[in-house]
Amino acid sequence: MNFFLVSRDPKSDSTTCPVEDTSGPAIVPLVGGHTFHSFATILSGACGIFSTLIIVLLILQHARHYSSPIQQRQVIRILLLIPWVCFFCFLIVWQIKAGPYLVLALDVGCAFALASFLLLMCDYVLSNDNGFQALFGPGASKGDLYAPNSPAWLKRDWYAVLQFIPSAIILWIATVVSLAADFYCESSNSPKHAHIWITVLKAIVTVIAVLASIRFYKQMQPQLAAHNVMKKLFSFKGIIFLNVFQTFIINILISRDDINPTKYMTFEDIQTGLPSLILACEMPFFAILLYFSFPASPYKNAKPRHGLFTAVLQAINLRDLLSAFVRGPMRMVREQQEGLMRQGSFALMAISEEGNGRNKYGAERGYAGRGDVHV
Repeated sequence: MNFFLVSRDPKSDSTTCPVEDTSGPAIVPLVGGHTFHSFATILSGACGIFSTLIIVLLILQHARHYSSPIQQRQVIRILLLIPWVCFFCFLIVWQIKAGPYLVLALDVGCAFALASFLLLMCDYVLSNDNGFQALFGPGASKGDLYAPNSPAWLKRDWYAVLQFIPSAIILWIATVVSLAADFYCESSNSPKHAHIWITVLKAIVTVIAVLASIRFYKQMQPQLAAHNVMKKLFSFKGIIFLNVFQTFIINILISRDDINPTKYMTFEDIQTGLPSLILACEMPFFAILLYFSFPASPYKNAKPRHGLFTAVLQAINLRDLLSAFVRGPMRMVREQQEGLMRQGSFALMAISEEGNGRNKYGAERGYAGRGDVHV
């Protein structure tokens, strides 16, 4: 992993990172013959494997019963956030010196998951008979006549969520460049260094995206009420929140010298490894939560549209997400609606939690089509 690292010569320029005192007591084993670093590597790897197995099992269930491709590909993308976070948390803990170069990869995964959830909510809205009108206003869809422009609120929330993808990628690149140029300075909150600016910008773009998705939910709450959207929302947005919050708190404690190296933990263990270790240990909880929030069982009563391999390929093909910037909400949602119609069925109708065999809209339990129900 040394290819992530760039040699740096001391400079006298004021923007160059000051030499940090990373000295501490001699490191002794924490558990048996394992130091904290080796123990943390094993623990993060074990949590990652367990969490990934849960998610892979759920993805396989969705792929085997791929009866609503427009909807389920977004679900699979959201589920893939867990393996993404687990992989990079393990890599950061294991290759501690390369950790600062990798940590913002976590935000990139969160950005794609959040954008996928926005499109999933659009699919849920379209599962209602008046879904298109609910999004774009009465009379927006009559035959081949479509409203020329999207409502202002929808445009605002649409691009506020989607901006998270390029913003996260740009901030990751900026972090790598500033680290290589020796003016990132992870332990410094000085405006002369990149760390404080990247941290603030990361918080801003994350909050904007999360709040926009919540606003969309509130705007469409009558159409989304039957789909347990808030539970789905919490099940993966908790990862986004903890990723930002825990790192922020640990950085504050380090800058105030409230956390210092010990005989078990080096400075790098605390600054870089600890936040990722904590996040890795939380992944099994979120994996289980996602398993029950995005079950495949409602999709099993309909005939699969594609095989397992095609389902996975469609999920990892991000062309629709990336093209959403150019298409805008009107064109993108219209194409989603037409795709659902070509499949011969509208999106899955939510099943009520009462367990009475009927959903909130009166359809029998199963996959609700346009004018028919497959049970």
